[in-house]
Amino acid sequence: MHTKIQKIGEGFGLLLPKDLLEACGFGSEAVVTVQNNCLIVTPGPHQPRLGWAEALSAIPDEVLRQDGLQLEAFRESPESWDATEWQWPAEKRDEKI
Repeated sequence: MHTKIQKIGEGFGLLLPKDLLEACGFGSEAVVTVQNNCLIVTPGPHQPRLGWAEALSAIPDEVLRQDGLQLEAFRESPESWDATEWQWPAEKRDEKI
């Protein structure tokens, strides 16, 4: 598809058809990165662990219990990782590396 780059205020924009944006899963935001002189535009913001709950619920119980896998507790609350902001532990100043 070819489109024109248009001046919008102090910046520039690309006019894209609504059908194209919907087909790619875009909402009201996008993530734009530059790689090898190319713009890469993806739907955003990215939601880490999207679909994990469904994937974990699809794992049979006997698989969760074999080989020491510790996924049973995580299966019960996979979204708890995203519920609160995670903080790095306090720095140990006397630690030698």
